[in-house]
Amino acid sequence: MTLGPAHLRTRLTLWYTSVFGAILLIFIVAATLLLRWQLSSELLRYEVQDMETAEGLLYFTPTGALTIDQRYHNSLQDEMLVHRLMQVMTPEGRILFRNPRLGDLPLGGAPFPREGFHVYNPRTIRLANGVPVLLISHIHSINGKTLLIRIAYSLLPVEEQVRISRDILVLAFFPTLLLAGVGIYRLTLKALLPLEKMATAAEQITADQLSRRLAVENPGDELGHMARVLNGLLARLEASFEHLKRFTADASHELRTPLACLRVAGEVALEKHRSAEEYRETVESMLEEVMRLTHLVDRLLLISRADAGQIALNRTTFCWMDLVQEAVALVGVLADERLQTIDISGDPSIQVYADRYVLRHAMLNLLENAVKYSPEGSTIGLRLSRRADQMAEFSVIDQGPGVPEEDREKIFDRFFRSDSGRARDAGGDGLGLAIARWAVGANGGRLGLAAMETRGSRFFIQLPAHQR
Repeated sequence: MTLGPAHLRTRLTLWYTSVFGAILLIFIVAATLLLRWQLSSELLRYEVQDMETAEGLLYFTPTGALTIDQRYHNSLQDEMLVHRLMQVMTPEGRILFRNPRLGDLPLGGAPFPREGFHVYNPRTIRLANGVPVLLISHIHSINGKTLLIRIAYSLLPVEEQVRISRDILVLAFFPTLLLAGVGIYRLTLKALLPLEKMATAAEQITADQLSRRLAVENPGDELGHMARVLNGLLARLEASFEHLKRFTADASHELRTPLACLRVAGEVALEKHRSAEEYRETVESMLEEVMRLTHLVDRLLLISRADAGQIALNRTTFCWMDLVQEAVALVGVLADERLQTIDISGDPSIQVYADRYVLRHAMLNLLENAVKYSPEGSTIGLRLSRRADQMAEFSVIDQGPGVPEEDREKIFDRFFRSDSGRARDAGGDGLGLAIARWAVGANGGRLGLAAMETRGSRFFIQLPAHQR
């Protein structure tokens, strides 16, 4: 079940709009707190100035009562002075003076130790009527008497100003978020347009149109990189499809020949009554084609399992020369029939870590080819050596017609036959070297064909030498 918007552009718009909205909310909170701090700091600065002014206006009357010069208020230039809350007391807490604005309300309670000494001790309190005020304190001496002066101003104007600014920002939040969402949607749509074009072009590419490629508008950005990656994928798919087509066509062609031979042999045998010996020869011919067909099908199945990765290797460490001797014992009968000599030389101590059965399959293929394509009475050389790069190399050198330079890589392709000698009448099906290359590669090695200055061919297998 799919949850949320289906289109990527919609999800991106919602995501980035949400992030932008969260940033706006953080900005509103930060701006509100900053405005409160600035206004409170300005009010504190004003209170300190007012404290210094009020200290110069306080005096004792002849009767000993503490009062403040009211003429200052008559020439008031700053109307905030009207809102001043003032209380004067002794350090012990006996109240000597309250201004009319404060009335009978207590301002700050009993003095605390060292209150007003050297600093103004700014603090926020609430009066008995619930009004929040910013209070400062200071010690001042008049006529030799130490007094504790407290001055406070209401924070209600500050809170009102903060509330108005906050409401304005909140009211602007939703239109701003809406405009940002529209802008983000248009920007996302424009940014994803090349991806939409690539998707549309990719939808039109079928198995018959794998040669088509996606347009790369900007190779330097991420979308351009994706287009190049997809084009590389299409190129590999095209090569795989072409390889599969050739393999299917070649396999069909290879299977058609023995089947046709079987059909022709059967039809000829049934055209008229024949002797038992003639029927026997026909059956033998048909069995020969069946064996050839079975061999071909077995090889096709092996290739199919190898391509699917269904063949598990059983690797062990063994002496390679022993495997060479074993392979020669199996192929030696064929060489004897053609009066050929197999010359073996090399380091018998070389060991490799590989699947013995799979590697033997590759070696037998090389030996059988060498016997098959070398002339009668020739010598086939087998060399086992250790290279300078710690690789072990097994070479099969024949005196056959050789392989043209232009066919040296193609010869390992499936169903490929070189025109010079490797034809159907030699008995090959074009799969042996392909299977041998897979067998060597599966063991971490390399199968190749080296150039020869004279007539003949040298096939080699390279594997990492086992270090004792």
